Amino acid sequence: MSSARSAADLQVHTRASDGMDDAETILRAAEARGLDCIAITEHDDVAGAFRARDAAERSGSPVNVITGSEITSRGGHMLGLWLTDPVPMLRSPAQTATAIWRQGGIAVIAHPLSWFPPSLGERAIDRLLRDLAPELAGGGPVLAIETANPHPTARWRRDRAIRANRDRWRLPQTGGSDAHFAEHIGAAITRYEGAGPEALRRALSEHSTSAEIAGLPPWREVGLRRILAQPLRGMTSTPAAALRRRRR
Repeated sequence: MSSARSAADLQVHTRASDGMDDAETILRAAEARGLDCIAITEHDDVAGAFRARDAAERSGSPVNVITGSEITSRGGHMLGLWLTDPVPMLRSPAQTATAIWRQGGIAVIAHPLSWFPPSLGERAIDRLLRDLAPELAGGGPVLAIETANPHPTARWRRDRAIRANRDRWRLPQTGGSDAHFAEHIGAAITRYEGAGPEALRRALSEHSTSAEIAGLPPWREVGLRRILAQPLRGMTSTPAAALRRRRR
């Protein structure tokens, strides 16, 4: 990692949700990759993020943990960063962003334009910006967009999302690995000047971040057994999975 600008991975999952590794393993991987910050973004919950932050404090890890969540809105997934409480799922994207802002967080459009995982398309993002225009005017709360995510469907639409953001949306950019395995930490990153969570938050507010694919996830290192087990874990361990079970 370059020393000129710090690096953060702003979408990471642990065993508290549908990830395959515990917080301590994630923190060691983030430190090995030279990351300044990681955001723990479990699905529709924040408990895992707070457990990871506590683990970092207990171990004296140099990696800063941002408490976040990947939230299931009706239009697609959104990330909430610097959260203190869970954000209700299955609201509109505008309601989801507003709920994030009300607790002092930053809202991020996750893996935009991807058909899977569920994501906001171009028209949905246009509509979201129209709905939120009054709140975003005059340097209000921050809405960002994840333009670096190594998931295959996100990479396929990445150039299109970057062009649309450059030409129309003009939102600050983030990068996150969407890691569900420790081996994938840092596969996509957010670059920013300075160090620490406050420097990162300031850079997002100033639209001075950049987003990079730092390398394709090393699937061979993960192993076939763990690769096959992860989707099964996702089908049973998230709030959305629990909701589906209740509806049956």
